[in-house]
Amino acid sequence: MDIKKIKGMFEIYGEKDKMPCPVIHFIASSLDITPLEAGDAATELGVRIYMCQLGLFGYGRKGQSGYKILGRKVEVPQEVLDLIKAKAVDGRISCLDLWEIADQADMIRAEVGNAADSLGLKITPCQLGAFNK
Repeated sequence: MDIKKIKGMFEIYGEKDKMPCPVIHFIASSLDITPLEAGDAATELGVRIYMCQLGLFGYGRKGQSGYKILGRKVEVPQEVLDLIKAKAVDGRISCLDLWEIADQADMIRAEVGNAADSLGLKITPCQLGAFNK
């Protein structure tokens, strides 16, 4: 991982100490590195990740009700719920699995995140390494 290249990309973004999840994924794709490498670089550089695409964190002040956008009522087809249940292991499902299900079902990622949450599943690991350690 070339931290200098990643840092250079991070510096292009307007905010110094925080960056949305989609931007970090874009940077990873642009530099042909894994999302985890980009997330680890963010941690190393003191850049806080916000606006999780599944709705887990980063939508307001931490500890406040608007911090996450999970828990909102969404209507999800039974087939999607079945896909989520099939991918879950020991009460957990990965961020990547949920992204793939959302793409397959042509749904918004946050809707699928809410569906997993409504099933009582813990969403981990995060592709960027947030809350994985």
